[in-house]
Amino acid sequence: MEKATRRIAKGDLTVKVEETSTDELGSLAQAINDLAKDLKRFQDTRSEFFSSISHELRTPLTYIEGYVQLLNTETWEDKEQRKQMVHIISSETKRLKGLVNDLFDLAKFEEGKFELTLEWIDLIEVIDNAMDYVNLRAENKGIQFILHEENIPLLFLDGNRMQQVFINLLDNAIRYTKDGTITITLSNEESFVQIEVQDTGIGIPEEELPFIFDRFHRVEKSRSREHGGTGLGLAIVKRLVELQGGTIGVTSQT
Repeated sequence: MEKATRRIAKGDLTVKVEETSTDELGSLAQAINDLAKDLKRFQDTRSEFFSSISHELRTPLTYIEGYVQLLNTETWEDKEQRKQMVHIISSETKRLKGLVNDLFDLAKFEEGKFELTLEWIDLIEVIDNAMDYVNLRAENKGIQFILHEENIPLLFLDGNRMQQVFINLLDNAIRYTKDGTITITLSNEESFVQIEVQDTGIGIPEEELPFIFDRFHRVEKSRSREHGGTGLGLAIVKRLVELQGGTIGVTSQT
């Protein structure tokens, strides 16, 4: 058992202690085995995360580089085509900036250095800005935004962080939706404002629902490879919502 713990301390997570009794030593052996399994699972998750984040960062950089080269090497008489290329570069730059910001926010959460700037904000304006931010990606997939709103009062929140929340939620919905709609509904309840973001995408398997706000979690590896994503966006959304006194949940139909 001592050798096993030393091997775990050195990073060997394949170790397994033989559980030969049901007394305290047996319970300790089981605890060591469970620890090794949990550490191995965490290590695998982090490895997958760094692989996916590398891919997610490389993709917009490739688009930006390619279109910049086209703009520099060709004479573009068609102003609309040139304008479209500039839009794509701008969209991919925003996407890259969002990924980098997610990484910085994750580091701040880990270090306990995350701060909010609270003020009275117009939530409808925040949502409109978020929709404008991701609109090009939505249009490219044939997705239409629908906004249902009531008379929502000003709210004492961090406007920039709430915009980040909606950008991440909308970006996630766009990723898993094609030729459909994303509906944002705001309702003024007695003591709170409820916001629903509903899409017509492929849905989330029921067994995955408890974990989608976990850091590094990505729904179904095969589907994640097809649609992309880092497993950071929804985890950051949850932290930002809770830091501002809110709650967030999910329901899905597949």
